[in-house]
Amino acid sequence: MRTTVLAISIALALGAGAANAQTTVTDDLNQLRADIQADRQAVVANNLGLTDGEGTTFWPLYREYRNALAPVGDRMTKLIMDYAKNWEAVSDTQATAMVDEFLSIQKQQLKVKEQYVGKFRKALPPKKVARFFQIENKLDVVVAVGLAANIPLVP
Repeated sequence: MRTTVLAISIALALGAGAANAQTTVTDDLNQLRADIQADRQAVVANNLGLTDGEGTTFWPLYREYRNALAPVGDRMTKLIMDYAKNWEAVSDTQATAMVDEFLSIQKQQLKVKEQYVGKFRKALPPKKVARFFQIENKLDVVVAVGLAANIPLVP
């Protein structure tokens, strides 16, 4: 799956350090996020099994949902970028702030999902809603594993 390659590429881009300007890394990360989003939509389309009528209702809602999650991704990107800048010299204060921000990001992501589950239930049968969230979860895990494998632990 191309998503795995892209997630690893994100981590490699973050590890590039001083060799690249900050804007280049940010631009690369933003492009990779866009590529992952395109891949996500293709994976959802290939695995959800929508009828034409379901697709007419689902796809605009899906784009709205992903747009609602974009600020969550922005926050995570910022957190990762901030960590990448000084991971070897993270202070206790910074570590506390990073953990708090990470948990806040997770809460925001859950809040968006909770806001949209009812909308998806109006658009799709229950089994397809469950399948959709399974697909989304699997994609989230693939990206998270790719990042986690390449982001160093706090020393």
